[in-house]
Amino acid sequence: MSDRLHVLHVASWFPSEVHPSLGNFVERHIDAINTRHDAEVWAPIPVRGSTGQLHKMRAHNGEERRTLGQVEWTVRRGYHEATRPQLLGVARSLAGCAGGMERTPDLVHLHVAYPAGPAALAWAKKWKVPVVLTEHWTAYHAPSSLPWWRRRVVKDVLRNVDACCPVTSHLGRAMTQWGVPQEAIHVVPNVVDTQRFQPAPMETLSGVPVGQARRKMEGHGVEKLLHVSSMNDDQKNISGLLEALVPTLEKRPRWTATFVGGETANLGTFQAWVKAKGMGERITFTGPLSSAEVAGQMQQHDVLMLNSRIENFPCVLPEAWATGLPVMSTDVGGISEHLPKGLGPRGFLLGPQASAEEWDAAWTQVAAAKWDVKAMRDYASEHFSVAAVARAYDQVYRQVLKA
Repeated sequence: MSDRLHVLHVASWFPSEVHPSLGNFVERHIDAINTRHDAEVWAPIPVRGSTGQLHKMRAHNGEERRTLGQVEWTVRRGYHEATRPQLLGVARSLAGCAGGMERTPDLVHLHVAYPAGPAALAWAKKWKVPVVLTEHWTAYHAPSSLPWWRRRVVKDVLRNVDACCPVTSHLGRAMTQWGVPQEAIHVVPNVVDTQRFQPAPMETLSGVPVGQARRKMEGHGVEKLLHVSSMNDDQKNISGLLEALVPTLEKRPRWTATFVGGETANLGTFQAWVKAKGMGERITFTGPLSSAEVAGQMQQHDVLMLNSRIENFPCVLPEAWATGLPVMSTDVGGISEHLPKGLGPRGFLLGPQASAEEWDAAWTQVAAAKWDVKAMRDYASEHFSVAAVARAYDQVYRQVLKA
């Protein structure tokens, strides 16, 4: 067996011109794996709109050649009409991707079981190669939220893969309730670019003290609060976090908060509420930012805060730790696997439905604490770096190929 395997990644979620940020964590997993193995990526992309729009996407964005150091690989996006039955559209788009196949893969790596799972399994069966599944989907925690036929499709996929790699143990336990044997579960976390996300230089950025440097020079603790997410209120509970923030900022006139993410057009409700509370200059909203810009924001702030109702394990947590930033979060999903309850070495874990009073008490403790930037960064590197994640997947690949 060659040291470098040829892996076909079939991604139910993957960034495209249609949805630029959808599945960016899948893309980062694939980039990490490519440091050890050769790859090809197939990504079915539903397109809404005219037939002309669909043809334009296929003509200009269907195939992309990528390079990482000395390694090259191809991303093939199979655009299909979103109005067609989803599984049929996905199957046809992947069949189109197969037209440019360079060689038979050693294994198929499926990212998210639905909707690409059935077609990925069919191709793997044709080639007689194993299938590894990576899963990020929160729906495993609430199966009743899915129609019966979709649950049936997902269960069939789970029965026929050779290994399941949820991003948290919490998600893995949910998947066993869907029939996945415990011995098939291999937890592999999301990956963080620790070269991009790193502490700001201790001197300054653009001549202005920021982050750790600012605190060291001015002798103050936490003052600049940061939130990074999709800004989906149902999941991220932005409104609840804002309600907790306002009285805290009223008592602490030096403190400010920045909210990163979400489509600019959809932030108006939050902005109007904040303005009505007289906090328009102290609570700001940036809208969507690039990964590099998010890293810059983290360098300029003192603590990351999340108030989510539903999560698996958001990438922004280890990104913050890689930057030397403590994290405050509600206890949902698999977050407690890396962030101990109460005040700990990497931040503060609150209850799953923390009140404004509980948030205020936690901010008081976090502001008074001394944070070890190196220890937080070392933890992120050990568990979430490109090297750590690539090594974990390599072990899973070798295991299924020996079976």
